[in-house]
Amino acid sequence: MLLSRLKTADEGWKTAPEYELQCTVSVERFLQVTDLLLEHPNLNSTHLFRADILLDSTHQLKTVDEKEKQCQLGSGIGISERATEGDAQPFEVAPVIEGALLQRRVLRRLIPRKPQVDRPLDQWCYIYRFSGNPDISGYVVLYVPQVEGKAEMPWYHPPVKSLAYVYEHKHKESESTLSVHLLPFAETSDSLPTRLHRTLISLLQTFVRLSKDTTAKHCEKGEQCDEERTATELSLAPAVLKDTILPQHIVQDTYTRLKQQYAHDLISRWVEKTEPSKHVFEDLSIAAFVIELWKQMYPPGTFPGFIDFACGNGVLTYVLIKEGYRGRGFDARRRATWQVLEMEDYLDVMVCVPQPFLDHAPADLSIGRLLESGMKIHNGLFNGVFNGLPNGLFKPGTFIIANHADELTPWTPLLAALSCPDSPLPFLAIPCCSHALSGAKHRYSPKDIASSATTSSINSTEHQPASGDLRALRAAKLKAANHQDDKSMYACLTKKVVALAEEVGCDVELTLMRIPSTRNIGIVGNRKRTFSTVNGFVARGKPQSHQVDEQRGSNLNNATVRPEPTAQDKVDQLLTRECAMSGGITEAARTWIERAQKLQKGQGRGKVNLGGKPEAGYEHG
Repeated sequence: MLLSRLKTADEGWKTAPEYELQCTVSVERFLQVTDLLLEHPNLNSTHLFRADILLDSTHQLKTVDEKEKQCQLGSGIGISERATEGDAQPFEVAPVIEGALLQRRVLRRLIPRKPQVDRPLDQWCYIYRFSGNPDISGYVVLYVPQVEGKAEMPWYHPPVKSLAYVYEHKHKESESTLSVHLLPFAETSDSLPTRLHRTLISLLQTFVRLSKDTTAKHCEKGEQCDEERTATELSLAPAVLKDTILPQHIVQDTYTRLKQQYAHDLISRWVEKTEPSKHVFEDLSIAAFVIELWKQMYPPGTFPGFIDFACGNGVLTYVLIKEGYRGRGFDARRRATWQVLEMEDYLDVMVCVPQPFLDHAPADLSIGRLLESGMKIHNGLFNGVFNGLPNGLFKPGTFIIANHADELTPWTPLLAALSCPDSPLPFLAIPCCSHALSGAKHRYSPKDIASSATTSSINSTEHQPASGDLRALRAAKLKAANHQDDKSMYACLTKKVVALAEEVGCDVELTLMRIPSTRNIGIVGNRKRTFSTVNGFVARGKPQSHQVDEQRGSNLNNATVRPEPTAQDKVDQLLTRECAMSGGITEAARTWIERAQKLQKGQGRGKVNLGGKPEAGYEHG
């Protein structure tokens, strides 16, 4: 080990040639990556969830308080009262570095993934700028954990008093120097422990890698919020969609609690053929999101209940009911997990045939004949009772969950609007597989999205690359996985559902779901409108229909104004256009119902929401 160039009151700073790299990182990029790592220490350690910013002297990073206030609706009902101890903590005396001026102080709290194993750690971060040498510019980023000694240090943090990144740029040279320095608790030998040595190498390499990654940047204030644009025009890039509705720390804290409480039991009782951990952790993540979303939307005692479309193994419904939320789930096939979790009183084997298809069904597939055949059918409207469901099961305002609901995904906003035309039901849809409204598999193109409010593009074809270049194909695949390709199947499906929702009058927001899946965009419908109705507050923004009415009023003066189309009118117009590719609404209804009949007879495979097995049978998967 060599003595470091850093000079503070503690004279024991160390470094080594292997902890230094020549790079082409600009000053601006160095500061961007520094901000990124301040908020996301998980990029350096998989043992960490995140960092909660408790204080930033320059207000460049939002504190947990500021993030909660940014996500508040109305007066802030639903945002939990959480102590942010950073407000009460005074400034620590920052170390004085010779030849550098202190520019900024940040206090953050490192949050571990497993709080039962590791404890959170408060850490001061100081940023200095070099001064006094006109030939060299640069910065020092100093990390000082708040511990009394080495024994208090959590496993995920290197066992040192302080760490520092030193960035230097000599004006006469094209390259810069980036190095890592440490201040040990006690005098050390020439060699460091192997684990600490590898950690320092990793810290340096990660910083350089992030500096080269143009997609890895910290979002500036206001970058996520652009209320003047419709959801169909928003970018689907993760940096834009992260934490747009709920702060990360609130959802992750609830997820950690749910994981500790339910994960081991659910995995130990897993009877499906699929791998348990992914399904359990994904459903717990979604449960954490909707629980915090409902706390935000509904005052205590006012939650109207939920319905889980295509509930599959029933884990999500199980956790929500265990957490005290009233609701039900349904799927075309009974799963073995339902009995294991003792959920059969809350889950139904049922086919959803949307009411418009029941209205337009051909005579040989009428509702009477379907019921005679033994099919259990729900019309998708949650405004009353239909075919054997208990009276009063679904209250007005029922919250719809459509998690990877396949064929029902594009129908979700339509059913929300038809169920309550005056105030469409709130919903969360997480698209997965792409289907047309007829239930047939269909890949949407950008033309389909643009034509949602105009004409249908029945015979539109999607451009395919003429080249088979493997590198280009890999780049395109990565771009699609990161939701940066607006022409990808998933991007087009997501935007199509948003376009349909907006067309029938739903208030739509997009957010990135923190779930272990690449199909991770959440479409949240009618959150602000529901909050305004339930709480009696005027939510931020206003429904699109109000804006249209005001514009008409200002432009038409005394001219006769046509009545605003009803929700039923909007859905009818939409179905006429969208079902044209299937031969019209009647043929689309036939396709939907016949698929259900085939599945009921045991034909077909996979997760499908269109059919039912006899109640005595169980399905695994």
